[in-house]
Amino acid sequence: MKKYLLFTPGPVYVPKKLLKKASGDLVYHREESFHKLFFSTIKELQKILFTKKDKIFILTSSGTGAMEACVSNLSPKIGKALVVSCGYFGERWREILRSFGYQVEMIRSEFGKPVDPNEVERKIKLDDTIKYIFTTLTDTSTGVKQDIKNFGRIARENNRYLIVDGICGIGADEFYFEDFYCDMVCGASQKALGGIPGISFIALNERVWEIIKNSQTPRYYFDLLNYDKFLNKKETPFTPAINTLYLFSACLQKINNLGIKKYWQRHSQYANFVRKQLLKNNIELFAQSPSNALTIIKMKEGIDSTKIIAELKEKGILFGNGQRDLRGKIIRFSHMGFIEQKLLNRALKLLIFKLKNIG
Repeated sequence: MKKYLLFTPGPVYVPKKLLKKASGDLVYHREESFHKLFFSTIKELQKILFTKKDKIFILTSSGTGAMEACVSNLSPKIGKALVVSCGYFGERWREILRSFGYQVEMIRSEFGKPVDPNEVERKIKLDDTIKYIFTTLTDTSTGVKQDIKNFGRIARENNRYLIVDGICGIGADEFYFEDFYCDMVCGASQKALGGIPGISFIALNERVWEIIKNSQTPRYYFDLLNYDKFLNKKETPFTPAINTLYLFSACLQKINNLGIKKYWQRHSQYANFVRKQLLKNNIELFAQSPSNALTIIKMKEGIDSTKIIAELKEKGILFGNGQRDLRGKIIRFSHMGFIEQKLLNRALKLLIFKLKNIG
């Protein structure tokens, strides 16, 4: 297999020194060595999410597994779900919700734009049967960052519940679980938090926990009531991805040693650097209200990004293509996690040269 550096929006590039953390000796997940790893990982996540009193559950799954766990542990009997979507991962909320019997309303923004919080407020004030608001912090399909703080304020003022997909945005974009009035957030190991795939997590507060305790929605592997019983023992109910967790815990420690606010700043600096260079070379950007996690480049009419991505892969750099209707129309350039400046410079230089010399 030809080697290449990942500039894709998950999984992301992981330095070899960190990757070694996943190659250590296995431990048994029902003894003290694992208890220490598990408990320290939760403590590190609390710092990153800015929460101390709320529950955090660690799952062995992709981020989509954590999204499903959010949905399956709530109850469609409480009321409708409003999905606030700025891309295809907002659409994923809709698909999961419908599979568990929820009535779903949608607010969609134009691709590349965030949803106006005023639209959310108008919608829920016109429909008292809407009880949940599901949205994304950062949608990696469009590179758009949403106004979670105002979504949370609106939800709390109107006695609704805000559930956030933070899978890409957590670590790259400013996020305060409690101060943004979130009721539930899910995240994963392989994006801005800098790890490898296999671990996801959910943080939730007491408001939403009251619903979960009374929910009759069918679930087994993702039953958070069961996870809560094992949480007191510093364990998971089923065999976890132990070595992936070792690496993830090391990533979180590295972030917190720097400080999460400085880590956000680092992502902001990289994002601004990339965009400044692209704009300087008359390369069009796609997203308004862009995330610090990735930059989306819009292709000129008649230019297919699929060919460009394939040619740059041969040079050892892999970017992300667009999804569904956006395939071939954009390039997704990730600069999240622990990517190094010299590697970022190399990828950017190759990309700009290619885009300026198409054909």
